[in-house]
Amino acid sequence: MPKSLGAIVNAGLKEIGDPEVTSFTSTNILQQRLIEIANNAVRGLVDRLDYDWLFKRTTISTADDISTESAAVTNASTTINSVDSAGAAATNWGDVVAGMWFRANSTQKSYQIATATSSAEAELETAYLDTTSTAKGYRIFTDTYAISDSDFDFGSLSVAAYGDSGTWASGVSGLLEDNQLDLVTLPELYRRSGGDPHRDTSGRPALIAPINADSSDNPQFKLWPYPTDTFLIELWYIASFTENTTFATTMFGGDAPESAYDYVEHKVVSAAHKWDEAFDQAAVAEQEAEVSLLNVIRRENREKINVGFNVETYRRSYGVRYPTRSGLGFDTVRRRG
Repeated sequence: MPKSLGAIVNAGLKEIGDPEVTSFTSTNILQQRLIEIANNAVRGLVDRLDYDWLFKRTTISTADDISTESAAVTNASTTINSVDSAGAAATNWGDVVAGMWFRANSTQKSYQIATATSSAEAELETAYLDTTSTAKGYRIFTDTYAISDSDFDFGSLSVAAYGDSGTWASGVSGLLEDNQLDLVTLPELYRRSGGDPHRDTSGRPALIAPINADSSDNPQFKLWPYPTDTFLIELWYIASFTENTTFATTMFGGDAPESAYDYVEHKVVSAAHKWDEAFDQAAVAEQEAEVSLLNVIRRENREKINVGFNVETYRRSYGVRYPTRSGLGFDTVRRRG
């Protein structure tokens, strides 16, 4: 059964003979210490494994690139202008915003846009370093997207994919296109793109890499190739939990198995006994916490282990297989790969 922070702190207080409370007192050092222990226990458990019950879903929508008519560019200037094919002033940049990228055709440099002055003009972050032109083909695009989910804190991305119907031939053959984006590091994205993430204009993202957070502390991800169309990308991520100080707030958002709440409670009880200098009782509570932790991990692995395995005995077996079963020793370790 899900437990609130207040219920868990009260469990620690009762263990050492203190009365239960109905709200926290900011000046009560013991209460504040038990709150800290509860939050530390939550983070410690969550960081051990990507539990199924921590997966949350959100989406991002990519934006079309802009390549209408032409752009006027001047060597060594930061100002670029929207023009028609004859070089006359135009207003094609109404959707341009700061942070997008500008790249003139037949050039090898990308310039980030610092300011969208108007639908007819923009300022680059750095001066344009290619040949001056009164009317040059171009692309303005976005390759970085922030994720904001008001319901949960974003921990780490696990899956990114988008829907895209397969062809009739691929459906008949059973070989459908892979619509999952590979999650890679930023250096790997640059390696796969040959050092230029904007050279490929195919427009269908295949890689996604985490980068720094934006000004609102939302996590950001860079896509490659950069999207030239609108894609609805589905994201599955591991939720994280901020410091919780509210009495009635349910730990883990109410989504954890019961053993997870037991683990946090035992850690708080242990801390209360240490405060009371009852170290034997604290050691017992730590052992109970360890058992609860193993139960959480074993529960997770039990649902995922669905294939048999062999054990190498380093003896001559002459084709004989030794039957085994998954137990505590295998179920409570983090599996990799």
